[in-house]
Amino acid sequence: MFTLEQVMSLDIMKPAVVKTGADQLEHRSVEWVSITEAPVENFVRKNELVLTTGIGYAHDPNLFYEFVRDVIISEASGLAVAAGRYIYELYDNARELAEKHGFPIIFLPWEVRFADVTQAVTAKLTDARQEEWQQTQRIQQELLSLMLAGSHLSVLAEHVAANIGGTVVITDRAGRVKGQSGTEDWYTFIFKARKELEEAREDELLHDPLGSKVQTIALEGMMVWQLPIIQAKEHVQGYLYAISKEEKVMEAVTRQTFLIILEHAVTAAAFWFLQESTVQETEARLRDDFVTELAEGTMESKPKLSSRAAALGYDLKGSYIAIVGYPENMRELYNGSHQTATYEEWQKSMVHYMEEEVYYAGTALDRRTMSTFLQDQLLVFLEVPEEGSRKTVNSFLDLLYRRLTNLLPNVELSWGIGDHGSEPFAFHMRYKEARQALMLGVRRKGAGSRVFYSETRVDRVLVKIGGDAELRTLMDDYVIPLVHYDKQRSMDLIGTFNTYQRNQNKVTQTARVLHLHRQSLLYRLRKIESLTGLSLANPDDVFLLDLSIRIWMIREGQENAFN
Repeated sequence: MFTLEQVMSLDIMKPAVVKTGADQLEHRSVEWVSITEAPVENFVRKNELVLTTGIGYAHDPNLFYEFVRDVIISEASGLAVAAGRYIYELYDNARELAEKHGFPIIFLPWEVRFADVTQAVTAKLTDARQEEWQQTQRIQQELLSLMLAGSHLSVLAEHVAANIGGTVVITDRAGRVKGQSGTEDWYTFIFKARKELEEAREDELLHDPLGSKVQTIALEGMMVWQLPIIQAKEHVQGYLYAISKEEKVMEAVTRQTFLIILEHAVTAAAFWFLQESTVQETEARLRDDFVTELAEGTMESKPKLSSRAAALGYDLKGSYIAIVGYPENMRELYNGSHQTATYEEWQKSMVHYMEEEVYYAGTALDRRTMSTFLQDQLLVFLEVPEEGSRKTVNSFLDLLYRRLTNLLPNVELSWGIGDHGSEPFAFHMRYKEARQALMLGVRRKGAGSRVFYSETRVDRVLVKIGGDAELRTLMDDYVIPLVHYDKQRSMDLIGTFNTYQRNQNKVTQTARVLHLHRQSLLYRLRKIESLTGLSLANPDDVFLLDLSIRIWMIREGQENAFN
């Protein structure tokens, strides 16, 4: 950074006298020099050294005061006045204003030509910019060398922080810290910054071509710069945050150099994410294949299986329970997210995110997990204790849901959970249990339900009964007429009968639950009797119709599940 203190060290400035703000010279960056007379308007830009003869406000303290005020407002580096022709002394009101703002005012002898000052300062600025360019090129090479050498992102962050005079934090796209300078915990601060940046308007840096991807906010007395780490197809892998008091950052480098260094850091970080992504994709594919084989029962010998598991970081000796989750509304979430990626690309990204969250939820509970995405369903093998397995499963799913809703706030997941058994290597059996619990539970309890296999005993008996062709034909004779009538008249006779059953065949109570007039309910009940040929006053007929409807609903749920 080229400062006003360096300007004052030039030979041409030796006769100059600093009238105000002498202690601020080293903190005042100079990016250009110009000659300006009143009015200032928008002719002066930030970090500009202003030269003036005072011709426009000679012998008028108030006019000079206004001129100084406008130059201060423009955020100029300082004001150099040619004294001896129009201005002889610094007026008291202008002095007080400048001292109040720590603004340097310099008096030059009238004999010093502005052209000589401009030439000298410009030459030094050119040299300084050449040095800065060489510095940024050196930093770029150093950062790329660090990543090529396989260094961690924290090493990159430390190197960048040392060059910009601030703190650097690098996160993935979900906000998890992947590397940082220093040892302070920045998670909560970054979380707040992310939320505010989503709503914050982009500042003047966004008008700079270098800053087109930059967002800045002031937070808790600090300035935060956020840059996305982008790979092909504008896919955001993560974010780089520079955090500091703005004055401290600008003491280290100019704003332009600051931005260039951050751009180089983002490029190097993108390379790290690419390397990590390649390794993770390979490992994820191997893990997915392994967990799929466990679920489908295409096992090798147990010693070989244990060896493969150990190579992937799994331990099959524990007691595992199978959990199958189905995201009910993925397509709706995609449509509402205004994505530029295709649904398949977005879904792949979300699946990877879900599997990551499974791992973190398991780690938080000190439980091993193995997971994959199989037949559009999230399959998790969760290690559980011998006692209290249901409590562990519920705690795991509660935590997983809270984590998933950070990225997918309205996601709706239905869960089926297999039985807990002590026998080892029973993964295929546990997966079948969990999948059946999911299919039966979704139909009975609806989307978003959580059903354990042990809770589906009655449904499984009904599935067995419904598998008999002769019984199925008999039962269809009772149910199909109700289904057809419901489609034609939208009366929901099947729903009416189920509600009637749940309310112990009490007409008044059923009518209240269905928000129907008593006579309307009686009409529906008589219509059920006429269509089925069964009497709702006969317990055997009621049992037969209830059984037929329940088996039909389970069969329909199995045929239509997850389509």
